[in-house]
Amino acid sequence: APDGIASYHVMNSPQRHLRRAREAEEQAATDLKRLKTSFLEKVIPKTIVREQCNPTSKLERSVRALEFNHLPGNCGNLFATIGGDFATVYDDEHFGDHVAVVCQFKNEATDHTKGGDLTAVCWVDPSGYTAHELGDATLAVAGGDDNAVQVISVADGRVVSLMKGHTSSILAIAAGSSEGKHPERLVSLDAAGNAVVWNWRTQAKLGAFQVGDAIALAVKPDGSGVYTGHKGGFVKAWTLPESLDEIPEKGIALGVVCHGKNPVDCLRVTPGKLFSKSVDGTIGVLDLGSGKTVQTWKVEDCVKPSAKDLLDGLTGFGVDPAGEFLAVGNGEGEVATYDVSTGQVIKIVEADRDFKHLNLVRAAGVSRDCRHVHAAFGPGIVWRFEVVPELDDEDDGTEGPGTPPEEDN
Repeated sequence: APDGIASYHVMNSPQRHLRRAREAEEQAATDLKRLKTSFLEKVIPKTIVREQCNPTSKLERSVRALEFNHLPGNCGNLFATIGGDFATVYDDEHFGDHVAVVCQFKNEATDHTKGGDLTAVCWVDPSGYTAHELGDATLAVAGGDDNAVQVISVADGRVVSLMKGHTSSILAIAAGSSEGKHPERLVSLDAAGNAVVWNWRTQAKLGAFQVGDAIALAVKPDGSGVYTGHKGGFVKAWTLPESLDEIPEKGIALGVVCHGKNPVDCLRVTPGKLFSKSVDGTIGVLDLGSGKTVQTWKVEDCVKPSAKDLLDGLTGFGVDPAGEFLAVGNGEGEVATYDVSTGQVIKIVEADRDFKHLNLVRAAGVSRDCRHVHAAFGPGIVWRFEVVPELDDEDDGTEGPGTPPEEDN
């Protein structure tokens, strides 16, 4: 069956043929990385999605985060965003030139939660948990007026798990996967430096520990440990014991020395690699086997937030599942893709836009087949840069479609 969940397995005949043709192209490639690089060299602005962020402040008019589902399983066609009090899940593959909304969640006040703006998002692995015949995708979101963590079933379109306990704003959440022993572990980090480990399947709090001035978080895929990025420019590793009745040992500083004193605001983990980004646009790639930084580069035109605006100015980047390509934006509305092995730019894309004061790219991601690059910037806008075979991007100026008119709040 094609990727996706439940009713989203059904595609019309032209799209089924397109998927098969793309799969055949990848299978026939003698150098798959070179093929993916050629896709990224050709992406242009093509699709615009205007989200209903419904923010409570003008600052939060942008989409705050964007996450591809790179977990094991058959839902790699999905990506999710949060903006204001909305979380939206999209299908990025089954509708050709279109991006389809699969599920939308509004964090409204209920008998169980107070509602409010969402501040963090991650995918969690439902392997062995879901009872759906064709599988499910499960998305964790955090934030709101009561700093709750909620897990949403995409197939059911409802909350299946709710966890509370934080007393300050949640900055990041991350989870293990079925590649290890603890796909049930989800870790949340708040602005007071508290890291809480949950069993999201049972809604149980397994433990908590202090991580100091950490503002970024990643979880080892097997759920055995946590990485944290700090305001002081360093990255730490924390080992989670099998029994979380014990407090994890003191975090160990890793050999990520490229950030200086610049706060590290985003972390990503792929097999054998830990990626980090600081607010000045420096990217570091750590080889987890040797413990050494193997690549570093600087993204141009990144705008460092002031100390008082730091937590409102955090931005994210994305990597493909293999950790070969990285997508990131800057403060000028430009989105760049990089070859991780060399740190060299593959392509920089600039969208035609009418909102110069909202140019900060809050988040970016790259699809698993590298045919699409996504970015969130502007007044609640998600941009998709994609390969358009019938166009020559050198001739058309990479201008893409126009910007939807901005609404006044």
